[in-house]
Order: sequence, then structure tokens, then C-alpha cells
Amino acid sequence: MTDPGFPSNDERGAPLATSRPWLSVLGCLGGGTFAIGAALLAIVVAVVVFVVFDGFSRPGPRPVIFSALGKLCEAPALRVATREIAVRVEASVPTEATIRPWLVPYGPGWRVELGRTKVELLVPQNVVQYIVPLDAFKSDIRAEHTGDGWIVTLPPPRVDETLVEVQSDWTRVAREVDRDWVDHLVGDDAAEKLAIGTIRAAVVREASSDVAMFEVREKARATVAEMIRALLPEHSRARRLEIRWSDDPETD
Repeated sequence: MTDPGFPSNDERGAPLATSRPWLSVLGCLGGGTFAIGAALLAIVVAVVVFVVFDGFSRPGPRPVIFSALGKLCEAPALRVATREIAVRVEASVPTEATIRPWLVPYGPGWRVELGRTKVELLVPQNVVQYIVPLDAFKSDIRAEHTGDGWIVTLPPPRVDETLVEVQSDWTRVAREVDRDWVDHLVGDDAAEKLAIGTIRAAVVREASSDVAMFEVREKARATVAEMIRALLPEHSRARRLEIRWSDDPETD
């Protein structure tokens, strides 16, 4: 029997759905597609903030190596090797005369080579330095964390052409001069001066040869690794540290 003060089951209709908090939130936001998108965006932002700030606040291997590289890059370049270079340079200068017709003692004529003076110099103990440039090659500097350490990529070593020391003690320089008959008479030193002017370029060229650079590149890996290791916290110095050059061939 139905109580007259209450509606019948038919009059009551379908029962109300249970209230869900997230639906209530969406309802407050306005509901529909906009509300769903806003909720998803809020979740994504929260995840990103958590990951980013948690990564920066939590000490780990990446901040350690980047801190060391930052200190390393305070210098514009790293000196990684010094070498003595001996070079042999040659120069040849012709002795020429102008021949004109007998009745025309001036104006254009014919240049005739009367002889040629050749000079060869053996110049020992020139000094070059090899550096790893940093200031102009920031994009080549990278660090990758591995399971037991790091792989650090840097610009490759090169000759520092601003600090080439050419032999200044000319008593150490061996000379071979082949003078022509005219030069024996006039004693011109043009050929020797020309040879001396090519010494510096010859030293840089020899120091930059494939053979010389192969040795420097391999030895510099260990040198730079020790520089970086000295900037790491003591508890991280035993970790593996591999140095690669930005022009090294790609490895699988």
C-alpha cells in the first residue's frame, strides 16, 4: 500500500546517479570538450613541472658532469700538447737582366735569366702547441650519461697558430747555398731571406700533418679526461670517462 504522502514508484522516475567529484569539477569548469581539454592540460602541466623540477633538485650524474664542463669552458682553449718540429725549407731566386736593342737604351726590353741561386735551410727545434678550442665551438661540446660514467664530446685538437716559436738561434740552422756566377759577384741574400720567410708556415704544415695529428689526438684524450676528472666531486672521479672528438667517425 502506498503512503499518500509519498509518490509512487512510477512517479519517482529513474534513481539519481551517484555523484562523482571529477564530474563535479568538470561541471564547475563548464563541462563539455573544453572542460575535458582543460583537465588534461592541467595533468600534463603537473607532470612536466614534477619531472623538470624534480630532475633539477635531485643530484645525479648529469648535473655533475655539466658542472665540470662549465668550469672547463671558462678557458677559451685547453693546451693539450707541446712538440718540437724540425723543418727543411727551400727557396730559389733567379738573377735576371733586361736586354734592349743597342740603339734603344730605355723602355721595355727582354728579361733574360742569367742564373739562379738556390738555398736550403734545415731548421731544428721549432716549438708548437696543440689546443682544444672551446670558445668558438660551444655547439660541439656534449655530454652523454652511460651506465658507469660519461661520454664527453669536444672540438678536436689543432695547432695553435698564434704561439708558434721559430728557431731564433741561427747558429743551429744548417744552410746549403748554391749561388749562380752573378750572385757570386754581387753577394745577394734574396734567396736566403725568401727561405727564412717560409719557415713558420712550414712548421705549422708539418705539425698539422696526419701523422702528427694522429698521435696528438690519441694522447689528448687522456689529458682532457684528467682535466675534467679533477673538476668532478671526489666520489665521482672513479667513474669511466670517455673523450670523443666531434669529427670522430660515428660508431654503432
